[in-house]
Amino acid sequence: MSLSADRTDFGAAQRARALADLMVLDTPDEQAFDDLVFVAAKACDVPIALITLLDTDRQWFKAKYGLEVCETEIEHSVCRIEIDQGDLLEIVDLTNDARTKRNPLVTGVRHFRAYAGAPLVLRSGAIVGRLCVIDTVPRPEGLSEMEKAMLQALARLASENLELRRIAKASERLTALQTALVEIGETIRSSHDTAEMASATAAIVGRTLSADRAGFGSVNEDVDTIDVETDWTAPGAVSIAGRHRLNEYGNLREPLVVGDPLVVWDALTDDRTLHNLESAMRVGVRSLVDMPVRDRGKTIAVFFVHSAHPRPWPAEEISFLRSAADRLEAGVARHRTEQQQLIVNGEIAHRLKNMLTMVQAIASQTLRSVTDREAVYAFERRLMALSAAHDALHQMSWTQADLQAVAATVIDAIGFSDRVDMSGPAVALGPRAALSFSLIVHELLTNACKYGALTSDDGHVSLSWDVEVGQDDDLLRVTWRERGGPPVVPPTHRGFGSKLINIGLVGTGGVDVRYEPAGLTADLHASMRHLVQG
Repeated sequence: MSLSADRTDFGAAQRARALADLMVLDTPDEQAFDDLVFVAAKACDVPIALITLLDTDRQWFKAKYGLEVCETEIEHSVCRIEIDQGDLLEIVDLTNDARTKRNPLVTGVRHFRAYAGAPLVLRSGAIVGRLCVIDTVPRPEGLSEMEKAMLQALARLASENLELRRIAKASERLTALQTALVEIGETIRSSHDTAEMASATAAIVGRTLSADRAGFGSVNEDVDTIDVETDWTAPGAVSIAGRHRLNEYGNLREPLVVGDPLVVWDALTDDRTLHNLESAMRVGVRSLVDMPVRDRGKTIAVFFVHSAHPRPWPAEEISFLRSAADRLEAGVARHRTEQQQLIVNGEIAHRLKNMLTMVQAIASQTLRSVTDREAVYAFERRLMALSAAHDALHQMSWTQADLQAVAATVIDAIGFSDRVDMSGPAVALGPRAALSFSLIVHELLTNACKYGALTSDDGHVSLSWDVEVGQDDDLLRVTWRERGGPPVVPPTHRGFGSKLINIGLVGTGGVDVRYEPAGLTADLHASMRHLVQG
């Protein structure tokens, strides 16, 4: 291959990347560019002026004066002649130049005869097209030096406008991508299973990137098959849910194995896909990104995005896809861990239940000769209270239990939920505090049934609590108040239950038990810092 061919290939690749970054192709008319071609036409006294951008297979006109069409095939482009040299190109008679005399734009109804174009050079040095003026009659003397200078100045203005537009659009695009990532995070957190996570994430990504298909699939150990459980598709696109061999669609495996994203702008021109086009075209894949998801140095899944048309994938979109894939995999991993933890917790709860049942059975056998049956029953009911606290902790994976849930479980087990009013904010108790609180509620409720308000049909109990905000630590205050029962008298001796109540919550804080004429009142308080500890 010649040096000039190498330079041309490099220029085309640079131009494709630059146009992708500009995000300008196929956008609506904009006054700033329309004004430039108007001034160019008037300054050079010609009927036609264009801002031409050279895409891979076409020339597209960002602005046009005196011409109706928006694009033509790249083979018909005069603007692409010597484009990578970066100089002003002038052809005074297109019919006498070997490079243009057979061009359909010259020989056809458009009847182009004279041409001059100044290159559009971006700050990066990439040349993406020309600002050109066209006449329908030959111009043997060409443009004057002043006209050439004005055309080049207008081309520089057009290039700068493209740069400013790119910056503004990139900022808008980045904001949209960041918003989509926030939405993905919220969606993953609220999803109930991995399939819902993957489906919702694919939908957000697909809509954000205006793609035709997006999805998530796990790969086998050799990264040669992908299992797509679900995917999102735009209207008219087909789903590819199921198992696929990656190399059915081209030489796609190698970058994914080492953890690199696979990016294909156009399957018809990419060497990795040329030999397997049929499979890709059948499902409408003209361009794609496969983003590997890694764990411990190995690719375990792929997040993919497909387009039915050629399209560039700018760096910010690749970064967005990497972040979306990472968030999805983190969500899937967290969900799997939670599911495994639920299984473990369920097994622990089952074993604890069995153990408490066994303890109760052993106690019944061991204590069957004890004449004080009330003490035996009290022991068994305390085991029931512990079991109730275990149930509440199990529901929260043994990390914490809600105070009201613990109290309600104990009260329901004994059977007085309709006569105990509970009120207070949500308070999370650590495992130790939950067990302690369950026993205290059990003792207070037992006393109310034996001696207090619940011995009367009209009696009732109020259980309330509040959190008092302090400078160094918050304080939980719990109040048990009985009303409507028989007159209350202080006990003549203190049993185990009374001692348990007076120990307080997790053995800390304070307890004030008052035997008031209207009914027993117990106030308990403890540091929230102590209550949330394990």
